[in-house]
Amino acid sequence: MFLIFDAGSTKTDVRLVKEDGSCVSAELAGINPFFMDAEAIRSELRRSCQLVSPSSVDSVYYYGAGCVADYEPLFVDVLSSLFPNARVEAHSDLFAACRATLGDGAGIACILGTGSNSCYFDGSVVVSNVPPLGYVLGDEGSGATMGKQLVGDVLKGCAPADVCEMFWKWYGADRKDIMDGVYRKSFPNRFLATFTRFLAEHIDHPYCRSVVERSFVAFFERNVLQYPTDVREMGFVGSIAAHFSDILQAVAGRYGYAVRTIVARPMDALVAYHRGVSFPA
Repeated sequence: MFLIFDAGSTKTDVRLVKEDGSCVSAELAGINPFFMDAEAIRSELRRSCQLVSPSSVDSVYYYGAGCVADYEPLFVDVLSSLFPNARVEAHSDLFAACRATLGDGAGIACILGTGSNSCYFDGSVVVSNVPPLGYVLGDEGSGATMGKQLVGDVLKGCAPADVCEMFWKWYGADRKDIMDGVYRKSFPNRFLATFTRFLAEHIDHPYCRSVVERSFVAFFERNVLQYPTDVREMGFVGSIAAHFSDILQAVAGRYGYAVRTIVARPMDALVAYHRGVSFPA
């Protein structure tokens, strides 16, 4: 019997996989060690003990935002104390993307959601990672950067007139509301990413399609092309990758890459991985 945690800053998906193959799912609050101390993390993870008798769990696999090498021991210690008989692993959300899309195969694993990230994975470890740098300096291909491009073009009048008209009817608020969302409220990256819904709903418009395509081009040119040139297998996790998969695959093909897998959320693929289900060649 094993537990998998897929933790983001907003919410944490939990999946208990029983010996008979059945699963129980639960949802916790978001967990990120950059914004929470050890006791707050322990308190939230303790809620997962309601799913099962802690002593009956054999293995725990934790994947989470902010769970970089410096924080892995923290999560191992906390989870080991909660599940005393379990073997515990703790990894980053980027490592989850590797296992969910590439299994034990080599390739380039990517996250395209509110933010973006990528790495070269050799089938066992992350060999190299181009730093994403956030939506101000980087995060190419993400919802935040696409939303920033769209909103900036609309507010400056750079977007076509019909797009501007459709946008204001769709949004139902004014310029001040947008400026407050970006400069005064918390999590402006999440706020900007919400505007990708407009792009998705109007993707047949050449302008909207070009915003998405140009963002993916920037993601490849500023991130993917920095990895070894002989690596051509890719996998993607995230809502942006899933929603705009046709454009993403077209851009990848333009640069000679083969997209192996695209999943909106990695949990089902992680369950398959830890069950030992083979990935397609």
